[in-house]
Amino acid sequence: MGRVYHIYKQGEYKKAGPTDLIELRPAVGNHPLFIPKHILETLVFGITSRQFVHLSGPTGSAKSSLIEALYLVPENFHNVCTALGLPVRPLHLYPVEMATYEAPGELYQRRALRDGTTYDEKSRLAMALEDAEKNGKKQHSLIWLREIGRVHSSSVQGGLLNLMTKGDIVLPDGARINGNIISWIADSNYQAEHDSTHTLVTFDDALKRRFSINLTLDYLSAEQEVQVLEHIFRETGGSGKINLDLIVKVVQLGNVIRQQRGEGNLRSITPPTIYGYIAFLRMANALPHFSIQQVAQVTLLGNASMDDRKKASSVFNEVFGLQSVLEEDEVMGGNFF
Repeated sequence: MGRVYHIYKQGEYKKAGPTDLIELRPAVGNHPLFIPKHILETLVFGITSRQFVHLSGPTGSAKSSLIEALYLVPENFHNVCTALGLPVRPLHLYPVEMATYEAPGELYQRRALRDGTTYDEKSRLAMALEDAEKNGKKQHSLIWLREIGRVHSSSVQGGLLNLMTKGDIVLPDGARINGNIISWIADSNYQAEHDSTHTLVTFDDALKRRFSINLTLDYLSAEQEVQVLEHIFRETGGSGKINLDLIVKVVQLGNVIRQQRGEGNLRSITPPTIYGYIAFLRMANALPHFSIQQVAQVTLLGNASMDDRKKASSVFNEVFGLQSVLEEDEVMGGNFF
């Protein structure tokens, strides 16, 4: 099994292969991130070379956390730039919530009320573009179209075509913005539509072709998840207290849950993340008088619907090699395990 490499150790980082995992420093209050090196470097290259980047993946695959970690923790971004020999300048992020736009014209301006009268005010996106151009020579300006899959109208996507350009961007007041010094990134789950409920409109083909870099940030493989968990507990000095066989089992459980969801089952259970696994493992260690079933009930599987509980019980018992002794009426009655 491979190893995890630190972003903040340049000598170590350079030794990592393209598919090795890189640990990023987290933003305050967030968890560390573990990203394949080729995804991380492609994203940073796209930003510094002012490309149009589409970052897709299922809910919980850390798309937003990755973008925020590059912006809110500057050394993450700077260290990758240094390793690749790219220009090291501050990254400035302009988040734009796409779900707030209902018509193409609102991308430019919206009606507002002041002192009892209405007037047209520039949209957040238009103001972001103006500021991004103004400061584009001293920073890497990045327009972030947050959750482009949640726009309410396909016409809004079409309206973006006039803004996402390397030429002049013309605003309603006649102002011209040099689009050549601005980078764009849009995050979505379009490449995970089969198991997602968050896509409101299909991805416009013309807009899709506008993106020159397309990245899919998927869940880590089972082997990578085990690798990351062992790394985390080793770094925190807790590996000796955690049963390594239990790490393998809980990761196996998480992957079976994802597989079941892909088949249309266990829809009420959120696909586990690394930090869901950690909660499970730490509770199992701290509360040894709890059964493993009870720990699972209040962490990974505790939000199962009544209809999913019997199936969840069966999946858990299969993964952990346990024999279920519950009758159906007990399961449906609320005694999960």
